[in-house]
Amino acid sequence: MHGPRFVRAVAGALVGLTTAVAHADTITLEEALRRAVERPTVALAAADTEAAQNDANGARLPAYNPELGIAIGPARGGGATLFDFEVSLSQTIERGGKRAARADAADARVRVAAAAHDLETTLARLEAWRAFELALVQRDRVEAAKEAEQAAADVAAATEQTQAAGKGTQLEVNLTTSEVGRSKHDRLDAESAYEAAIAELASAIGAGADERIEPTGDLAAPAELPWNEDDFVALALKNRPELAGTRAEVDVAHAEARAEDAEAAPDLTLGLSYGFSQDPDIDTHAILLSASIALPVRNRNQGRRRAARVRIHRAEIDDAWARAEVEREARLAHQAYSRAREAVAGFDQDVTGQLDENLELARQSFDRGKIDYFAFSQARRDLIAGERDYLDAVEEAVEARYAVLRAAGDDVP
Repeated sequence: MHGPRFVRAVAGALVGLTTAVAHADTITLEEALRRAVERPTVALAAADTEAAQNDANGARLPAYNPELGIAIGPARGGGATLFDFEVSLSQTIERGGKRAARADAADARVRVAAAAHDLETTLARLEAWRAFELALVQRDRVEAAKEAEQAAADVAAATEQTQAAGKGTQLEVNLTTSEVGRSKHDRLDAESAYEAAIAELASAIGAGADERIEPTGDLAAPAELPWNEDDFVALALKNRPELAGTRAEVDVAHAEARAEDAEAAPDLTLGLSYGFSQDPDIDTHAILLSASIALPVRNRNQGRRRAARVRIHRAEIDDAWARAEVEREARLAHQAYSRAREAVAGFDQDVTGQLDENLELARQSFDRGKIDYFAFSQARRDLIAGERDYLDAVEEAVEARYAVLRAAGDDVP
């Protein structure tokens, strides 16, 4: 009969075969962050900003071009057919500051688009960081599950040998066999979660659909926040791109209201014309200057002006609400991260960080008869549960750190 070492080697090979996947490219955190800002959502936001800037450039131009008119035709009278000709040039001049107000509104829309671009860029980096760290957590879960499955296979082999030597019981064999099946199930679950995590990472950095990437590196310990709660809230209120956007929306509403007020002022049209008229006795030439202006006695743009003031009120409500939500979110994120960091610090790294070694120590104690099967089984479960709980705490700390950075509108450090 083969010994435990041989069984362990075979079990390890089987685990390796079952987890074989297609070729994957590794990626560092720095590479992931760099690629994230090139993903399509950021490019779309950049295109919106460029379009808004072009609109702003156009808003500075006059609304009216000069108009050239030509009139020509026969004139009948006195039994004769004569010839008349007229050419005119006119220009409508905007009054009431329309162009300036229009340019102000367009500039404010540029700021709205720029804030949206800043937000999308920050989100891209933050989401890539979060997906990268969570993928590392799931990778460590897979490794822990493999170690647990390997330990279960070792114990199953040793138990069978013990029973064959007449020292063990069938119950112990049955229990170890069941433990191997449970460990395999846990490992497959961990691998599925890891596949989902690296797919989320690929999406976060804008990778191609056929591109498989895996994170490389180690999980970093949760760092202490450099701000107290009040300073953190002040940072959030200063840095959040969303608030820059809502403030710009208020500016847009005010500028549009000024533009609607300006529309109430009638525009002036000035013209210059030259006319030629044939006459049986003498030809005539005429040069005329003209000016025209609308009389705003019925329509003074009343409806649109009132609507613009409602939009100002709405934009101010939205801005105030956004500020309150940012403050609430920042306080909650700061408190949650402090608790998550404390939870991670509560684990003994010498125990949770060396699952394979600790399982091996427990197995050796079992092989030497220092502990019976049931004591070993309990120790094994406790070690595996401790590792899982630790990784749960690390995952919660990653989510809490993401919430902190998201609340502050801050980039990945």
